[in-house]
Amino acid sequence: MPQGSKTNHSKKPSAPPIFDEIVEQKEGMSNWDQIRGQLKKSMSPEEFEKWVGPVEIVQKSAKEVELVAPNEVFYHQFLHQIWPMIDAIKTKQNLDVLVRVDLAASPMSQNHEEEAAWKAAKQRPRTTVSSRLMPPSPLNEKYTFETFVGGGSNQMAYAAAQAVAKSPGMTYNPLFFCGGAGLGKTHLLHAIGNKILNANPSAKITYLSAESFMNELIYCIRHGKMPEFRSKYRACDVLLLDDIQFISKKVQTQQEFFHTFNALRDNRKQIVMTSDLFPHEISDIDDRLRSRFQWGMTADIQSPDKEHRIAILYEKAAALGTQLPPEVADFIAEGARRNVRELEGALHRINAFATLQGRHITLELAVDIFQDFLTEPVRKLSTEVIQKTVAEHFQLKIHDLKSKKRTKSISGPRQIAMYLIRQLTSASFPDIGEKFGGKDHSTVMHACSKVERLIQTDVDMKSEVETLRRKLEQL
Repeated sequence: MPQGSKTNHSKKPSAPPIFDEIVEQKEGMSNWDQIRGQLKKSMSPEEFEKWVGPVEIVQKSAKEVELVAPNEVFYHQFLHQIWPMIDAIKTKQNLDVLVRVDLAASPMSQNHEEEAAWKAAKQRPRTTVSSRLMPPSPLNEKYTFETFVGGGSNQMAYAAAQAVAKSPGMTYNPLFFCGGAGLGKTHLLHAIGNKILNANPSAKITYLSAESFMNELIYCIRHGKMPEFRSKYRACDVLLLDDIQFISKKVQTQQEFFHTFNALRDNRKQIVMTSDLFPHEISDIDDRLRSRFQWGMTADIQSPDKEHRIAILYEKAAALGTQLPPEVADFIAEGARRNVRELEGALHRINAFATLQGRHITLELAVDIFQDFLTEPVRKLSTEVIQKTVAEHFQLKIHDLKSKKRTKSISGPRQIAMYLIRQLTSASFPDIGEKFGGKDHSTVMHACSKVERLIQTDVDMKSEVETLRRKLEQL
């Protein structure tokens, strides 16, 4: 049985507010006592007795506890209902919690309702490949290509995802989505899986996070289940892996994934991964694995521009059955700039306020709700901040960028810094030249033109510039 199944963040139910606080460690209090106390505060007595009462506790060490479910039916329901709350606590408190089924118990309860539930779970459609090691991780049926709002910031990723879903294993293998949090990478993963299942209901689609892959690997090593682990992941038709950057520094996980990757690709099985970083930016990773990440296609997803943000708001509002006035959409899009998740959060918030108060959504209501959130002045990037960020990215000193040195290792980053300053600030060519040791404005113009041209033809240059732009947008 697996280590506690940690699902992808984007699909995990939100933890109650109480889990925003870390419980203070009291003398004599075990890690399970802490979790148990949190659960008791957040659940009704009936729920607590139903879900926590039947679980056997095995305290492995001061920081490790094993939860033993009485049977597989309870185990699956427990992971769906309770695990997100436990996961929120253990992550904040750096605890190691495992969940398994009592192997001595009968796999089928004598209770007819439980037996029916177990049979239904086994026959549940549109889920990932079943395994004794880990319960299925269902695809989110709401995440489809039809509900994904395409635009300039995600056009390439959207097109590549559709191509892969149409002919899995035949093109763009692997497909590597790269972009910041909340920009739609996970949505595209699920959309690919759902599209393939629509065309071929018998397809074995395995979706999980890289951290869950590692956790299950650790469990299988400890309990002698590696043949089952390898059979599970190398027998799937499509592997959808979220947050692959997590395997940085995880040597054994990298080795196992390397062989899994080779086995799948050799058999023309589709691999799709997401990451916050480009393959070449993931540190402490085997070069053989890094090169394989780049074998297929790397599709970058950037922050949406204002027009795209407004389109997303209208799409989400329509899904909620909410009328969103243009001036309100414009107001929210102007304030929520970072990602789609922030946009959705703002829309849900104003919709909830309007519903609870029996009011229509108006600009006045939006301003009232978000006066301390969306209307905060956007921090403007300065020349100095951009110079510092570029210098750190290329492991240089700001003095190097301002110097007269013309070596490629310095002139290239200098030209990129000039280009980004021109793009992201209101500085003129002469102003920029002055900030780089008094260089002539024609030098700055040449640098900006060169970078602009290379972005269109040089993949490495485009990657560097887009990476730096993302870093700066997050400041």
